[in-house]
Amino acid sequence: MVILYRYILKEYTGPFFLALFVITFILVLDLLREMSDLILRKGIGIQIVSEVFFYNLAWMLALSVPMAVLVATLMAFGRLSADNEIIAMETSGISLPRLILPVLAVSIILAVLLVVFNNAVLPEFNHRSRILISAIHRKKPTLSFKDKEGLFINDIPGYSILIKKVDQRHSKIQGITIYQRGGRESPLVIRAKSGQVEYYKDEDILTLILYDGELHQIDEQNPDRYIRTKFKKHLVRIGEVGNKLYTQASEYRGDREMSTKMMQEKIAAYRQQIESYQIEMENIINNHFNGHPAGKIPKLTFLSSLKLTPEQRRALVKLRTRSQEIEIRQRNINKYLVEVHKKYSIPAACIVFTLVGVPLGIMAKRGGMAVGFGISIGFFLLYWAFLIGGEELADRMIIPPALAMWAPNIIIGIGGILLIIHSVKQITFFRWEKAKTYLRKIKH
Repeated sequence: MVILYRYILKEYTGPFFLALFVITFILVLDLLREMSDLILRKGIGIQIVSEVFFYNLAWMLALSVPMAVLVATLMAFGRLSADNEIIAMETSGISLPRLILPVLAVSIILAVLLVVFNNAVLPEFNHRSRILISAIHRKKPTLSFKDKEGLFINDIPGYSILIKKVDQRHSKIQGITIYQRGGRESPLVIRAKSGQVEYYKDEDILTLILYDGELHQIDEQNPDRYIRTKFKKHLVRIGEVGNKLYTQASEYRGDREMSTKMMQEKIAAYRQQIESYQIEMENIINNHFNGHPAGKIPKLTFLSSLKLTPEQRRALVKLRTRSQEIEIRQRNINKYLVEVHKKYSIPAACIVFTLVGVPLGIMAKRGGMAVGFGISIGFFLLYWAFLIGGEELADRMIIPPALAMWAPNIIIGIGGILLIIHSVKQITFFRWEKAKTYLRKIKH
């Protein structure tokens, strides 16, 4: 039995690594297509380009490993079925479920390794990739002015720049609108009829010399006060935008840059806030609406339809605010829970794809890499459609995040088990028919 298992794994291993290489290469080409324009415009060196692709290999592997498992399973069992080796093994008393065991064991090992990878490596690589790409966006934004006439340029952190017309030869610009955030609650808006671009290479500073314009801003000390200032000439100096690449450390992490532990901590904090808001809302209702017909009715729309005192109306505004804050935090919880379950459900797809790949391979028989890839892409697209649809429904709080992320595995996994049962019956039937034919020949 050990020799047989080695033989099956030998048939499986080659297609797995070949499929892994091909799928990853396709994803790399897709990333290269997306980034080629950015790389050419920014003049990024080969070292930085290599670093970008290296960091992005993490999410590529997280996707390509389950796909490679499906391709390898289809090809291995397709070849064994085409050469009637599956029937021969069944005739020898080795059932199909026992033949699946070595491949299933490998898929379980890969799933476990992917779970570790998704929690330890993937978040860190995603984080470093985002920081590096942000640095690339900051590099030499002047080169992108001509390409983005009439479009907002958001390459420079803290600024959104709209330029209607660019004279690249003379570094002159017309119809300029700049939204300068710089930590303000409301941005400083600068509008100018014309201007000139100067770049000081030694200081690594971009200077926009603006003519005939206005500055618009809200007084932060007095938000009711609006300030408009006219100017004949105004300078906007922006640093760290030249040929040098500045990578700045960032404490902020998006949901895909966090491990399960980090996201669970965020979820716990949000739930604690929701609980405190709920207690506060209960106190407000008890203090301001106790004995009122609306006192035990949670719907705020009903409260607003009743005759309320000024104090009750102020309490109602606070209730609405807290209700909105609870909804925002609940949406954030769902967003993090989706990513938590995704870190486990996608690795589990290795097992699911093995269950569905074995019977499909037996049915498809000899088809080579083309058939294996064709069927695999079809199933993976179906799986991904379920996953994306589930994520959307979970973000809208229509279905629980756990159901959204595990439903594709459950549906396709059940389908795989049913196909295996069908294949077992079919193989047994063929084996019995061959035995009857052989007996007839002996009699005659």
